[in-house]
Amino acid sequence: MTKKELKLPSFKTWDLDTKKEVAKIGMTTSMAIVIGTSFGMKSKVMKNLHIGAGVALVGFSLWHHMLYQPSKKSSVKAAHKAESTSETVVASETKPKRTRKPKPKEA
Repeated sequence: MTKKELKLPSFKTWDLDTKKEVAKIGMTTSMAIVIGTSFGMKSKVMKNLHIGAGVALVGFSLWHHMLYQPSKKSSVKAAHKAESTSETVVASETKPKRTRKPKPKEA
């Protein structure tokens, strides 16, 4: 008989929405642990758990932030789009600016 290995889904194969959801769940869980352990800070175990959960919260927060950054492919397209719109802005800047007429003085 051959052993069947348990294959967990690879992190790299997760789609962006799944990664965002896992990051949110991780932030929520670590925040709950930070709050829960804050009441028992006299115990060495609770203090270590509190610090570890705080570090995990920072890590999940950074990961969550990075997931919402535009991808490099999107930024290249955005730069190209901005370049083409800047040409139209330069063209519109050459038009003379309108000035307001001064109001007549009341006597």
